[in-house]
Amino acid sequence: MFKQLLASAGIGACKIDTQLQTNQCVPGGSLKGQIQILGGAVAQQINGFDLALMTRVKVKADNGEFYQNFCLQRFRLADAMLVEPGARHQLPFELRLVDELPVTHLPHHTVSKVWLTSEADIDMALDPTDSDLLRIDATPLMLNCIDAMLALGYQLQKVDVEKGFLQVPGKRSKVGCYQEFEFRPRQWLSGVKEVELSFLPDGADMLLVVEVDRSFRGDSYRTLRLSPRSSSAEVQRALRTVLG
Repeated sequence: MFKQLLASAGIGACKIDTQLQTNQCVPGGSLKGQIQILGGAVAQQINGFDLALMTRVKVKADNGEFYQNFCLQRFRLADAMLVEPGARHQLPFELRLVDELPVTHLPHHTVSKVWLTSEADIDMALDPTDSDLLRIDATPLMLNCIDAMLALGYQLQKVDVEKGFLQVPGKRSKVGCYQEFEFRPRQWLSGVKEVELSFLPDGADMLLVVEVDRSFRGDSYRTLRLSPRSSSAEVQRALRTVLG
């Protein structure tokens, strides 16, 4: 009984360790790995094992802005099982990640945080968890869009992940947050104060949502439909129709 009480407090309880083949991925890609389960000092009934794909989002409220953890996807790997003392179990997995996944890395920059959390559900006990940071690289099209903005005289100021949905005619984002790439002109350009780009997958294409903030004219929105194979030069031509 004493060992069971200690296990319920996390002392001598079973341990879990998530092992990924690689922590590097792109939006819409996949992750492979396994969860290693090591039984503790007493037998424990596990109600289920879950994996949660997490990020950090900015929330805009009436009294200002704040940040909170946000679940992008949740995966159930296994249902109830009994883990005997000292027993070892393996749960292999392959996860298909959402194509709206925020990017964490650009060349020479870390711009956001995405991590995978493993959770074991145990009644009347501290649930053992394990977290692994992921590297989500930008797709070639995203990099071409950034290169196009640089060539047009803008510099990348910051990248945010905001809570909410992107809404354009005929399409709405799904995961409940979206990433904004904020650019500012290196010099005066047609009265543009800043430009924000967001990416919204639509079938085989990508919708580039462009928000332009101009002096004395406020914000305006345009949506450009791009192929994943669009070059930087092609993106430049499309953006010129919006930015002038």
